[in-house]
Amino acid sequence: MNPWRVSVVIGSLRRESMSRRIADALVPLAPPAMALQELAIGDLPLYNGDLEPELPAPWRRLRDAVRASDALIFVCPEYNRSIPGAVKNAVDVASKPTGQNCWAGKPALVITQSTGPLGGLAGSYATKQVLAAVNVATLPLPEVYLSRIATLFDGEGRLLPDTQEHLRDVLASFETWCARFIAR
Repeated sequence: MNPWRVSVVIGSLRRESMSRRIADALVPLAPPAMALQELAIGDLPLYNGDLEPELPAPWRRLRDAVRASDALIFVCPEYNRSIPGAVKNAVDVASKPTGQNCWAGKPALVITQSTGPLGGLAGSYATKQVLAAVNVATLPLPEVYLSRIATLFDGEGRLLPDTQEHLRDVLASFETWCARFIAR
């Protein structure tokens, strides 16, 4: 049996972002039923319905990739108590035009992080609200807020063992959640 195609949306566009580091660390922690790969969003033109007739190539690539995905993981920082603009734009691009929502029915996991004590709590809720609007089924529990993110990595840039174990457990819960939505 082939593993599920799990697309990982990284909410920060910086090459060395904490969100990217977390996303990269998820790959070896994922259960065998999941094959994680990044769903790049950094090259997407802002959504503008006037561009639909020409359909920019990055939009087509994103829509095709979302359609081909069995499940989704969003790893995001919190920007101004909300969803990163690049993630919101990606959701808009792949949910349009009306009646052609590529996200609908997909199970998803939202992981947020911040340098402060709340771990991106407000950003997580904002992201989940946007995903609910396009009929994405986000894992209700456990919720994942990684606070004081810089302290969760060792001097070599690896996630600390406790954080790895926590994320491994979260991914196991996500696997159970996905099984409710993905036909084998």
